[in-house]
Amino acid sequence: MKKLKIFQLTIIILFVIFIFFFFASANYTKEYEVDDVDITETYDKDNKSYYFTLTYNNITFDYLFASNYKHTRTFIDKIDIIEDEENFCLIPDAHTLEFIPLCIENDTITYYKNVGENLKEQIPENYFSTSKELNETYEDINIYNKDYTYFLWNYNGFYFINDKETKKIELFDKELYNVNLIAYTKDYLLIADYQKEYTFDKFYRLDLENGNIKEFNLDRTIYFDSYFPGYEKNKLYIVDNKEEVMYEFNAKNGKLEKIDAQMLNNDKWEKVGIKSLINQNKTFTYQSNYEYTLDNNKLYLKYTNKDISTLIDEDVTSIIRVKDNQIFYLKTDTLYVFDPLKGSIKLLNYFEWNFNYNNMIYVN
Repeated sequence: MKKLKIFQLTIIILFVIFIFFFFASANYTKEYEVDDVDITETYDKDNKSYYFTLTYNNITFDYLFASNYKHTRTFIDKIDIIEDEENFCLIPDAHTLEFIPLCIENDTITYYKNVGENLKEQIPENYFSTSKELNETYEDINIYNKDYTYFLWNYNGFYFINDKETKKIELFDKELYNVNLIAYTKDYLLIADYQKEYTFDKFYRLDLENGNIKEFNLDRTIYFDSYFPGYEKNKLYIVDNKEEVMYEFNAKNGKLEKIDAQMLNNDKWEKVGIKSLINQNKTFTYQSNYEYTLDNNKLYLKYTNKDISTLIDEDVTSIIRVKDNQIFYLKTDTLYVFDPLKGSIKLLNYFEWNFNYNNMIYVN
């Protein structure tokens, strides 16, 4: 009987060990070929993402898919290749992972919705499904999409727009054309009290969900010669260049605390000298799989620590905000959002942005 119990216990332990290793994630790289396309498939367990490179006609595309570990290998089992002279697209078919067409046109790797009509006609229609545009107007702002919440500076406060309401948020008696000290935290938008001249001792906190305002009086004054390097959750960080100090402001309870100079780099804190913050105007970096850059009014996407860039859009005026994998950007007087799976979506149009857009558009 004792031997039987030991045997049963051994079987249970071996089964638990098997289950643990079977479901545990593991880094791996696998190379294979599908339809004359060379594929390298990699899983990064620390980054929780699959990364693919696909090479055809000496052109290498890449694609990243954020996902928990799966026990499948060789995800891509078919690739349709569509061509128009020297231009072409690869359309991978993969079980459990969602791919988009990977295209090159005029020697530039480009997002598939940018290709010419000859290629576009060959891409299946399901890749072009888009959300229906609205046709609304508020205070001369043309509204095409309310999937997001917008705070639009109107020189003494904000226009607030989302799917529940539109309203004016009035903050100041005078018109202000250069308002630099506005910043996000996780749940709020914060703005310094611009009623004052050289220093401020109050923050206005606007709820990113409903626009509700709360005022926080500070127990010390901060010079307007300051900047916000970034935030972590609902704590905003402030560098006072005049006083050469760094503060942490808790947007939940309004507590302001002087701290040692430090930077948040890819979600890790690093101590730095206050002089380097002041002289270099350093800002926080946040961990992400995506890097967006603007070069000669062309917007590009590449995956972090990778070399291949994909053209997203042209004639881009400014990057407004990067949040997670999405980027909000301005083209002349029109605001767009780009999502790697959905493409670019038109959001708002406002003629005033032809002349002034800096520190005027906030979106969540």
